[in-house]
Amino acid sequence: MKHVILIPVFYALTCPLLAGESALTKTYQPLDGLGAGSIVISQVTCHDWYSHNGQPTSIGLISAANVPPTNNPKEAIENLNLASVCGVRFSCGDMDLTSELTLDATAFAIPERFDHPREEIVRASLECLRRCLPDKLRQTPVTLKSSNENEAWLAEIVRQFNMHDRSKVFFTPAQ
Repeated sequence: MKHVILIPVFYALTCPLLAGESALTKTYQPLDGLGAGSIVISQVTCHDWYSHNGQPTSIGLISAANVPPTNNPKEAIENLNLASVCGVRFSCGDMDLTSELTLDATAFAIPERFDHPREEIVRASLECLRRCLPDKLRQTPVTLKSSNENEAWLAEIVRQFNMHDRSKVFFTPAQ
């Protein structure tokens, strides 16, 4: 009987210690410009569920889905974040343990509804990364993970980004 009582009490006392704390975090995302026909790099406020995990979560949120609010929720349900829909993901290691930035494009594919050049999507995504980087990671080179078929052209863009002065704009979408 004591175990039946102690287990729920112990669970109730430890749950708050294991829970994360959410916060609003600003990041940048490469969004489809809809009728404009170009990519729009936009600052986005995200509800960050893991804001206190020791990593700059704005980097991972570059590829979070972005479905804008609408007054027609039955029709306008598309994710406009090109990094998200094309499979461009960024990650970084724990800043206190290692300086590591990774561009994971192993699942890179452009859905039919988008007609942006693949190089512009990746360059815009890297520009979003550049804008999100904390000072501690400002000079950290990006490591590429990709499929064999995309590796050559992606490696060249990542090489250019790694050699670029990150205090200056890397990519500006055509207007």
